[in-house]
Amino acid sequence: MSDVAKTATGEAQPQGAHAAPQEALPHWSLAPSTWPGADTPASYPARAWRARARVQVWPAWQACLQTLSHYDPDHVYDPGHEYEEDWTTDPTYRRDGVRLYRFDREGFLMPPGSFHSRFIDLVLQTLCLVLGRRVCREPDLHFPSRLGQDLGLLTQGSEPRRRVVPDLAVMPSSWTLAEARERTVDERIIRMDGGDPAPELVVEVVSRSTEAKDFEDNLSLYAALGIPEYLLVETGEFKTDPSMWLFRRVDTDGTYHMAESGLAVTACNTPMRLRPAEVPGNVPVFQCQDPDTRQWHDHEGSIERRGERRGERRGERRGEVHTALQVLDAVLPSLSPTDRARIEASWLEAGLPAAAVQRILSLQGEPDRWRELLATPFAGSGTNESGN
Repeated sequence: MSDVAKTATGEAQPQGAHAAPQEALPHWSLAPSTWPGADTPASYPARAWRARARVQVWPAWQACLQTLSHYDPDHVYDPGHEYEEDWTTDPTYRRDGVRLYRFDREGFLMPPGSFHSRFIDLVLQTLCLVLGRRVCREPDLHFPSRLGQDLGLLTQGSEPRRRVVPDLAVMPSSWTLAEARERTVDERIIRMDGGDPAPELVVEVVSRSTEAKDFEDNLSLYAALGIPEYLLVETGEFKTDPSMWLFRRVDTDGTYHMAESGLAVTACNTPMRLRPAEVPGNVPVFQCQDPDTRQWHDHEGSIERRGERRGERRGERRGEVHTALQVLDAVLPSLSPTDRARIEASWLEAGLPAAAVQRILSLQGEPDRWRELLATPFAGSGTNESGN
């Protein structure tokens, strides 16, 4: 018996774990090719064969999708992706409670890598430090379906794509948030098919599953959308060295041209660079230079500097409190150890009262007013452990 079967379109398909009897065609293709945590992978040829089979039974597949509690009649469902009640492989499908998975090279379903996600978050926070809070993480960028048709950006069901989800988008200043917080779902929707402005810069962090799309499909799409700059970042997770590629749109022909590449580029009029990870296996350090101060910033470094400044301020406060206590000991030698400890704790936490040394010196003539003059939290409590 031949070990090769043919589909309804006449294409040869090897028999094996993913092959199915011809008479089961209307049914078997509606099930997912594999599941998260499954021991058996779904190879790329097997997934492609399944997608073609779904096109042949399109009404049945659409009816299957409509049974999902999160079914969206406006979404362009792609037969090359899986859509289940609590997971999907379609990165443009955003529904509460539906987790995104990607196929690795072997065909196993894996959640998006923590390395990749961590790096995107650090780039987001670093860009916000210098450019302001006008940077969107993984926005839903909608575009006219005719553009998807013109560019040949089609689902495996030959439907034109209408949405893309870049890793990061730097929007015009009018999109700047007034406060430091994450954007809501609605605030991450960019309707370029409805009059919203184009991002000034789109950033894609290259992964194994998106490399071809990032360098090909997205390159033509973002240029056609009029996005001035497109930055691709290779973290070095799967390759030897990290790197960046910056493309700028040329108005004369409306296409991208390679502008800069390497470990340092200038995008949004802002110098940016990648530094090696301090610890092997960690994500590289993405930094932006403040155009006014010329200082390089990165999110984690900013946190460290804030901690250092807080430490410096605490050290300065301790010195000031120590000096004030020495004066207090000389003016009120009879102050009880308990009251002195309370005063010290209060000053270390809240800072010294205004003109602290002058207040202490004034106690030489009015020692009973020490609670009032030294602005302690237990002023007026009526206790007088020192006997004054």
